[in-house]
Amino acid sequence: MSVKLLLAGRRGGDVPFTPSSENARSWLRQVEQWFQGNAKEWLESSHLSTGPHGAPMLRLRLHPAAGEVSILAASGARVVISAETTAVGPGYHVFLCDLLKAMGQSLDLHWAEADEAMGVGDPTGYFHTDDAGPVEVHMLAWLQESVGQVLRLRSRGESGFAMSMRFGHTFEYPGALLTPLGPRDERWMRRVYEDPRLGMDVFPWWKQGVGAHARLGRALCRLWTEVVWRPPLLDEERRLLREVARALELAWREDPELAYPWREWREVLGYLGVGGTLAELVHRHAAFHAARGPSIGYRRGAVQVALPAGWEIRIPGSLAEAHLEDGTWVARDHRRSVRFVPLEDATEDSLAPTTAERRAMELEYRGERVSGRASLHMEPGECRLTAVCSSGRHRALCVVSFDDPEEEDWALGTWRSLDHAVAA
Repeated sequence: MSVKLLLAGRRGGDVPFTPSSENARSWLRQVEQWFQGNAKEWLESSHLSTGPHGAPMLRLRLHPAAGEVSILAASGARVVISAETTAVGPGYHVFLCDLLKAMGQSLDLHWAEADEAMGVGDPTGYFHTDDAGPVEVHMLAWLQESVGQVLRLRSRGESGFAMSMRFGHTFEYPGALLTPLGPRDERWMRRVYEDPRLGMDVFPWWKQGVGAHARLGRALCRLWTEVVWRPPLLDEERRLLREVARALELAWREDPELAYPWREWREVLGYLGVGGTLAELVHRHAAFHAARGPSIGYRRGAVQVALPAGWEIRIPGSLAEAHLEDGTWVARDHRRSVRFVPLEDATEDSLAPTTAERRAMELEYRGERVSGRASLHMEPGECRLTAVCSSGRHRALCVVSFDDPEEEDWALGTWRSLDHAVAA
């Protein structure tokens, strides 16, 4: 029931391209430049990759709660565009459709007719008819179905549910259902199942237009799912904080009556060292709202991170993460770091550690799916745990570094939290 766009078109006037031809990539670069000039602040990222059958593909991200929009340059000058809009809401669906139609007009794309049997087109009809009414109907039907499914699973004793959350991070936060705009309890779900219009607050972009509501929803998504709650370590973190602060300011200047996250806004400005008249106003509002519920931000707590090669690890949400070109994953803050490197799969002869390895790695751990051995070096200001972990034939190296010897238990717990989704 989720709303998925699958649009087909054909370029007019150009020489047909083949998946391996450079003119296909060249055309996608034109598309990328068009989005950079026309989507502007809403374009979060773009990159060229390879799609089905080796065809070049452009991937765009236009909202923190949305999946990527993929634009495939297939053979014979054919273009296939796919995107899912349910996680963000009707306003985003209309925005994306309008943007794609403008792009098609500018770059001479001729769209194919909708084909329900083939799943081609816009299931809401808006892309083909400009009638936005059915968009809300489809979104609310999806919400009712999703909430109903979670309620049924909870009635069987299951827990740990998330809706419309990006793959890669699982947040440890109280709530019956985690969403990009915060947790929801069972009472909320039961009310929404009876009347899905009571759940419009779960969509970051419900209203049409790129005004205050859209900017506030976007900022709230980032505060809940992306912001690391400490002074920035990386340029990317500082840039994110600036974008959040800018989105909140633009929204407030357009409509100061909306429900702004004043306390978290104050924190963001504090991390950036921003002062001035607006900062003083934010501080006053934050002081007034100081005792109103828990603070926004899933990354204030622990987070389960999906690592390369099917591994997972539990870390504090305050650690900055980076994927290096050599396949290494690193998470760190000012005084701690976790480094993970997937190793070549073990052979039958190399599964058992040697006598020398056992002596060098005096600590041993055996979990349900993962086992490992580790050595621990402890000196004030320079503590390090080095572990080799195995899950079936899958192997990985994990190095946990920390300044304070009193964090030894944290280091051991981090190592032992390593898990593997596909154990042999």
